[in-house]
Amino acid sequence: MNTTIKRALWGTLLAGGITLFGATVAQAAETTGDDGLLSGTQGLISVAVPVTVAGNGISVLGDATSTEAQTSAPSVSIGGGDASTGGSDGVGSGTQAVIDVVVPVTLGGNAVSVLGDADSTDAATSPAAEPAAPASAPAEAPAATTSGSDSVLGGTHGVVDVAVPVTVGGNAISVLGDADSTGAATTAPAGAPAGTTDGATTDGTDGILGGTQVLAPITAPVTVGGNAISVLGDADSTGAATTAPAGAPAGTTDGATTDGTDGILGGTQVLAPITAPVTAGGNAISVLGDADSADATTTAPAGTGGTTDGSTTSGTDGILGGTQLGLPITAPITLGGNAIAVVGDATTTAPTTGPTTPTTPTTPTTPTTPTTPTTPTTPGTSTTGGTAVTGVLAASGAVKTLAQTGGVLTLLPLLAGLAALALGVMLTARRRARTE
Repeated sequence: MNTTIKRALWGTLLAGGITLFGATVAQAAETTGDDGLLSGTQGLISVAVPVTVAGNGISVLGDATSTEAQTSAPSVSIGGGDASTGGSDGVGSGTQAVIDVVVPVTLGGNAVSVLGDADSTDAATSPAAEPAAPASAPAEAPAATTSGSDSVLGGTHGVVDVAVPVTVGGNAISVLGDADSTGAATTAPAGAPAGTTDGATTDGTDGILGGTQVLAPITAPVTVGGNAISVLGDADSTGAATTAPAGAPAGTTDGATTDGTDGILGGTQVLAPITAPVTAGGNAISVLGDADSADATTTAPAGTGGTTDGSTTSGTDGILGGTQLGLPITAPITLGGNAIAVVGDATTTAPTTGPTTPTTPTTPTTPTTPTTPTTPTTPGTSTTGGTAVTGVLAASGAVKTLAQTGGVLTLLPLLAGLAALALGVMLTARRRARTE
């Protein structure tokens, strides 16, 4: 009887949980799941992957040639309003996963050959023209807001913005044959000016692991242009001009705010903005053959930062609440004008890499002539009958003496120790002789 009632209660609980599951994933800008289980949860994913391929020469058996290719990438913009959700008094409610992914890929003026020569000449690969300036400044974009008060794992934010523009132009790649890239001009897209954005806000008061935020904007523009790569043959790159994206002026961003008062592990923040621009231009790479790079001009990105207020979190009267972990990572990588050969000659001529010119070093000063040492004085005659003074002399002025360690008159204890050691050896030998 008890087993039947128990199973009936479990079935009722399961059915009620499925009913309360509600809107597990809501695409609307606002959702609520008060007093629910896993309700009020949002998963907003915006993905834009424009791909532009033009002016490429590809050959399997024969020569691949691309001449005067003009390729422009399309402009990309993703708009979106604020996202708000609420899951008070719930379990895992009011959770948001806002993911924006922008991956524009531009391929133009590349010559690829498997058996034969690859030749790319005067390839001009550039992004789309900058959009016209708006009549007024960009409007302030409201930030994502969520609430998970009095809940377990409620009011959690996962905001991930990923921008990975990839620009490849004017490259010559050959497996069996020569690779030649001449006059490639590759320009990476420049970011549009950002507007004013409020910081993300979440609340996990009186909850467990509530009000947690993970903000990880990732920007990794990759620019590859004017490279010659050959496996069996010569690799030659001449006059490659590769320009990395210039960071657009960023707007004003308020710091992220979270609250985990009277909670356990609530109001925790992880801020990890990652910027890793990679620029490779004017490189000649050959495995079996000669690698030659001449007059490569590779410009590293010049980033511009906006104003960001400090992040704010609260964990008053909580356990491990209100914790912040800030991990800003910036790793620009610029490779330009390099000649690499495994078997063969590697030659690089007049490479120009980097945005700044080094300053002229200053001339070192002439060392001064050392002074002649003075003649030592004659020591005086010692007197007899004086009183011998033992101990440490008191130093005055800048005279330095060794510190006293208490090792005075150590000869007698040393002799006593040796005598005791010898006596012990004799007694031990005598005892062994008796036992035998």
